[in-house]
Amino acid sequence: MSYRKSKVWPALFVTGALSFTAACGGDDGGSGDGKVTLRVSWWGETERHEMTEEAIKVFEKQNKDITIESEYSDWDAYYDQLTTKTAAGDAPDVFAIEIRALGEYARNGQLADLAGLVPTDDLDEKLLTSGEVDGTQYAIPTGANAFTVMANTAVFEDAGVGLPDDSSWTWEDYQSLSAEVTGSGGDIYGTQLNFNDAYLRMFAAQRGESFYEGDGLGVSAETVAAWFQTHLDMIDAKGSPSADRSNELGATDIEQSLIATNKGAMGMWWSNQLSAASVGSGEEIKLLQIPRDPSADSSEMFLQPAMFWAASSKGGNQEAAGKLIDFLVNDPRAGEILGSDRGLPMNDTVLKEIEGGLPAADKASLDFINGIRDELADPPSAYPDGAVEIPDMLERYGQEVISGQQSPEEAAQAFLDEADGALG
Repeated sequence: MSYRKSKVWPALFVTGALSFTAACGGDDGGSGDGKVTLRVSWWGETERHEMTEEAIKVFEKQNKDITIESEYSDWDAYYDQLTTKTAAGDAPDVFAIEIRALGEYARNGQLADLAGLVPTDDLDEKLLTSGEVDGTQYAIPTGANAFTVMANTAVFEDAGVGLPDDSSWTWEDYQSLSAEVTGSGGDIYGTQLNFNDAYLRMFAAQRGESFYEGDGLGVSAETVAAWFQTHLDMIDAKGSPSADRSNELGATDIEQSLIATNKGAMGMWWSNQLSAASVGSGEEIKLLQIPRDPSADSSEMFLQPAMFWAASSKGGNQEAAGKLIDFLVNDPRAGEILGSDRGLPMNDTVLKEIEGGLPAADKASLDFINGIRDELADPPSAYPDGAVEIPDMLERYGQEVISGQQSPEEAAQAFLDEADGALG
């Protein structure tokens, strides 16, 4: 599939970032004849790129005076190239950003105030506030999702094991069920380990602790160690693969996950990834609530923007940038094209208009979130500066724990010490 718009792939970010910056050199995109060129950047895989390009073409037809130049990469390259460009004063006019980086970019003066540029009357108010930093609307959520347990129903059936009652199951239930599936025979596992910070956030909240407090972490060493220990316990119970195999899986996308390859019954993923898991497996994948501590009143699951659209504070075409963001989050045609790839649309009007045509996986995500919406905690606000480094830290220390290089207690304290130096 060919496109006329420019693409910037990961290799370019590594080998050509400086020359690209020099070539663009602060051009505001205006041509002097009323026509505007906007550079737009995001991360993702091929399917997201194609959907976004399709939506952009519709926007250009509706706005003949605006031309879009697309710059995208995979996730691993994204923030490296975005940081390079913003440091050089050459940020894209519009770009995707996620909550871990939002606060830092806003506080460093890189993001435009979108109040008045993007209509927000029809957007979910609670989700919208997650795009605020110090009372200013710097970013608009692309859509809503939740961190969940996904269950491959075919693997459960083949194992002769029933699905759990996810309204009340505990971490002990999760481990026992996973071990039962693995022990049923065949080359399958009960679950796949996960060191996502959203997982630890909920685990800590069930114990009465906040993951972040002010400019630092609020979670205790005891809770982080207990969380690391659950991963060791899962391996010991044979509910998940060995440490070596688990560490290999930790670097894979959902398309290569155990549930998507029909090698595992469960795994933890964001709800907007349900379609990818379903397509990969060819089976029905069900969303389940996160298990809970027996003493907790709820799972502490929360609704979170999948990501945000933001505009550069240095760009000379912020009005046009606002138009594009408005289209992407408020236009039913964009909603129809993009679906739930960046989370379920947070505009109720758009969602109602496209709901009947949503794919089965998107409908399942919507039904799941609507079914537990009253139990969900409020969406998070912008994280402290440096929070973008936290997920890699947790993954690294988690892998060291299950490989026997550090005890859960040693890794917990080391993580907190390193995080303390990175945050603030």
